[in-house]
Amino acid sequence: MKFVPETSLLSPRIAKVTDAARTGDLTALDEFWRDLDTAGAPLMEQLGEDGQTLVTFVWRDPGDTENVLVVLYSAPSEGDLSRYTMKQVEGTDLWYVSYLLPSDLRTTYLLSVNDSLKPYTSYAEVLERLPLYRPDPLNRRDYPIFGNEQNKYVVSVLELPDAPAQPWNIARRGVPMGKSQLHTMDSAALGTQHHVSVHVPAGYTPNGDDYNVFLLFDGWAYYNFAAVTTVLDNLQYTGRIPPYVLVMHSNLDQQVRARELPCHPRFHDFLRDELMPWLRRNYNVTADPARTVVGGSCFGGLAAAYVAYRSPDLFGNVISQSGSFWWPGKNSDLEDEWLTVQYRNSPKLPIRFSMEIGSLEGPIGEYDPMGTHRAMRDVLQEKGYEVDYSEYMGGHDLICWRGSLVDRLLSFHAKVAAR
Repeated sequence: MKFVPETSLLSPRIAKVTDAARTGDLTALDEFWRDLDTAGAPLMEQLGEDGQTLVTFVWRDPGDTENVLVVLYSAPSEGDLSRYTMKQVEGTDLWYVSYLLPSDLRTTYLLSVNDSLKPYTSYAEVLERLPLYRPDPLNRRDYPIFGNEQNKYVVSVLELPDAPAQPWNIARRGVPMGKSQLHTMDSAALGTQHHVSVHVPAGYTPNGDDYNVFLLFDGWAYYNFAAVTTVLDNLQYTGRIPPYVLVMHSNLDQQVRARELPCHPRFHDFLRDELMPWLRRNYNVTADPARTVVGGSCFGGLAAAYVAYRSPDLFGNVISQSGSFWWPGKNSDLEDEWLTVQYRNSPKLPIRFSMEIGSLEGPIGEYDPMGTHRAMRDVLQEKGYEVDYSEYMGGHDLICWRGSLVDRLLSFHAKVAAR
């Protein structure tokens, strides 16, 4: 699904400024900017059908604005990009564009000021242009979604009134907190360095009953943006899940991530021969694959399904949040949707799956995230795998995954969660 700018409805607040500006009266404009300093952007107004909200993005022109493109959850990838740009209220420094959006939408967005408006012809072009985009300076809700302390990638958050609650990501008074420790590992299999943060639950003991394991890729993003350690502390304290030792793995940078996470045999070897043995030497964790979860989003979801396929004796539960099952894509010697083909052509393995994808994840360039994700689900179900599957309102977006990760993990503990 692609949203296009709304032309039949006009924000009353924008209309007020527009009408006054036509007479040369800028009082309404000054009042508009003062209000925005307090309330923040974008504007949200209930004007359309039930279940929809008119969302108006705005930009204050510093004097050199030629166009402003709003990049919602995924970049517009077809047609004339000028149809997605903001309009200027004549005689003012106010630019705006409105969308009629589902009221239960939660997403992130960026602005591209003075964009080339060159249509995207591939997903690679989308990635190349992302560093040129910026968060909305009028929106106070911005978050880093990947990178590091010196080089963060920051996005603005749009949360509409009926977006699903995300209560588990908030620290609660009286809930004991676990402890996290960051480790750096040099991999002999890969020749690269890895950051591994291990979070043990409150009351963890190095002796006695061993603990479940949750290995999560893109750990830096989940820790900083999704508060995943708080999620596990809350779920464990309320008895929704048994105690887990959470292992948050992070690649050094995006280039290394893009090389090592997508079905990389030596990355599997690193996990099997280096990381997991190290974990068991240093922490009181289970060796039972039925009590071990591996998960991630995007390439991380693909990696989770791949390493479980290679080593079901290590990983018996897979969480995939918008997994990149379209991989390897075009211009590769490997066949399309390579991992899906491997599962189709191999005997059923002792693995459970919990999968999800955003209902707005339409085709981007040559990739079809939704179609290939559903194809992977269908193959798994046809083979007899246990698959918990969901499609949420949103796009390819950590702001959605941070909440729905709870549902994915709870699906492995349905009986416990229902008590």
